[in-house]
Amino acid sequence: MKLSRWVTSLVIIAVLAVVYLVAAKLGLKLAFVHPSATAVWPPTGIALAAFLVFGYRVWPGIFAGAFLANVMTEGTVATSLGIAAGNTLEGLTGAYLVDRFAGGTHAFDRPQDILKFAVLAGTISTMVSATVGVTSLSLGGFANWADYGSIWLTWWLGDATGVLLVAPLSVLWLTHPRVHWRRDQVREAACLLLCLVVVGQAVFGGWMPVIVKNYQLDYLCVPILVWAAFRFGQRETATAAVLLSGFALWGTMRGFGPFARDTPNESLLLVQVFMGITAMLAMAFAEVVSERTRIEAKREGTLLELQHAHEHIKALRGLLPMCASCKKIRDDEGYWDYIENYIHTHSEATITHGICPECLKKLYGKVETHAK
Repeated sequence: MKLSRWVTSLVIIAVLAVVYLVAAKLGLKLAFVHPSATAVWPPTGIALAAFLVFGYRVWPGIFAGAFLANVMTEGTVATSLGIAAGNTLEGLTGAYLVDRFAGGTHAFDRPQDILKFAVLAGTISTMVSATVGVTSLSLGGFANWADYGSIWLTWWLGDATGVLLVAPLSVLWLTHPRVHWRRDQVREAACLLLCLVVVGQAVFGGWMPVIVKNYQLDYLCVPILVWAAFRFGQRETATAAVLLSGFALWGTMRGFGPFARDTPNESLLLVQVFMGITAMLAMAFAEVVSERTRIEAKREGTLLELQHAHEHIKALRGLLPMCASCKKIRDDEGYWDYIENYIHTHSEATITHGICPECLKKLYGKVETHAK
């Protein structure tokens, strides 16, 4: 049993290291302010999701992937070790804060926890990697101290956006991997995907005419995410946000869209800020919709239970005409019946007969006296 657990952990660590390395190399292709600092850094979201889902024991995978990515880019073994330590510590810090204050893997189950996740994991914990990483490069002579602020801002923003976009997607799919869609939902999901592609290309892909291709049309992305949040859920909303972010990055780097600026790094910073904030707002809206749906379902269930109970409850109401002598009751049709039959017909009660002590003494007093 222990051997199987160790093997499983080693496999997870190895796969995690490879995934982290591939994502890091892809992110570093968009490094403009410094070879080791990029505004697009999905590995942070991968690391945080891994710690939340698999636990802190997978930290060697994060450390190994970060070290290999940096030693293959620029710097020495010492600087790469420092950056890898900062990336690992960043993920551990974010996971601890989310576990402690935002519900862990259930951080997306309540709107207030989503806000805590954004602040704790997306804003605070990401400062660790940016500070340790830029300081390691500056001490190693691979970055100028005069550029410390600009490199730090790019590094931090890339990590923050990676947390806000990639971590929810990874956590939600890892914890809820199965898709239970009806046929009509499959058709609606296909329609949603088609509209997402059209909007993404229209806003960021240059499909618009030249005179409007760089207008502020980013608001067109909001209805797509609202659609996903209202009709599906958080997992699908996070997926739509990541896909839309891919279109935004691709188009912005080609000079299209409302966030295209003179320098590539400035363009990336602007589009990342927009996508990160939009994704978190969409996630919060999706949870509000889900919570309202759960409340309505619970209320409908309660109403059905009350209706079912009401149908099976027969109550006696009003004045009952009773004979003063024989104690029979007259029903609505004018017939006189024994009170036992009337109660049995108009309620769920069943009458059982017995003799009270007074009647027992009155009827059978002589028998009781002879018995003594």
